[in-house]
Amino acid sequence: MKHLLKVVFTLIAATLFTAASAQNGAFIKYDLGGKTILAEGDDLINYNNFVAGDKDKKANNEHAFSVMVTAKHIYKMDIMIHTPPHTNPVVGKLPFVPSTYKPNNPIPAVYVALTKTVGDEMDFYSSKKGSVGYFEITKVADGWVEGKFEIKIPDMFDDAKVLHVTNGAFRFEIAEEVQY
Repeated sequence: MKHLLKVVFTLIAATLFTAASAQNGAFIKYDLGGKTILAEGDDLINYNNFVAGDKDKKANNEHAFSVMVTAKHIYKMDIMIHTPPHTNPVVGKLPFVPSTYKPNNPIPAVYVALTKTVGDEMDFYSSKKGSVGYFEITKVADGWVEGKFEIKIPDMFDDAKVLHVTNGAFRFEIAEEVQY
């Protein structure tokens, strides 16, 4: 009996350690159509790109976090948080913006895109200014950003086609700033 208890406690400890470790890495998780979609670890990529700006584009930092193209997922989400130049994201709610960041867009703000790939077919969805839902950064600490979101995300080419993404959560490490 003593050995059985030791084995059971060892298994419980290993399970708790694995669960705690999984919550400490980068991930994107959300519900879509009754299913939970999760991408984590090597399937994710992020960068922090400073954009100098010009008459057509506002100067900002693009903190991008996304599922890699090579990852074997049907749904690939991209999150791009726009912050003032040379700054990192901070806690708070952010408005949605379209993919092209124009001088009249608010800052900070967020662009969310979702690509659905089935075989050779691809559908593209993306946030627009005033998209329905919310995006909130809930914690910025020790070089990591965490948050939650929900969005009714329209098809890029057909506003009548909308996906409702719920229970979204993310965690990513703030990357070193680069300029292209």
